[in-house]
Amino acid sequence: MTRNSSSTNSDSNLKVIAVVISVVFAVVAAAWWMSHTPVELDEHGYDVTIALYRVCNQRSSEGLQQIEEQVRELEASQGTLGESHQVILDLIATAKAGDWQDAAIACRQALEDQVQH
Repeated sequence: MTRNSSSTNSDSNLKVIAVVISVVFAVVAAAWWMSHTPVELDEHGYDVTIALYRVCNQRSSEGLQQIEEQVRELEASQGTLGESHQVILDLIATAKAGDWQDAAIACRQALEDQVQH
């Protein structure tokens, strides 16, 4: 009889842990969503972000390198980068670190930020 009550307690504990994890995840997701600052992309930055989104979904290191070279060439010709291009370089760094999915999600969010509601 002890085994049955131990098994029931274990099942209850697992359910409680699962609920706690779900609540924590929901709170973290809500906090991230509310703290998200929309990104403003210029026309060139928008086009580059679309290309970067595609490259991240394909996990193409070669495509990532080409996009980075384009952004760096623009930086060299202009002497500085605007906020739009700095955001793109941050996205590139995320993808280069192997976080392709996070980079793709961030690209998608940056593109959605451009939509006027």
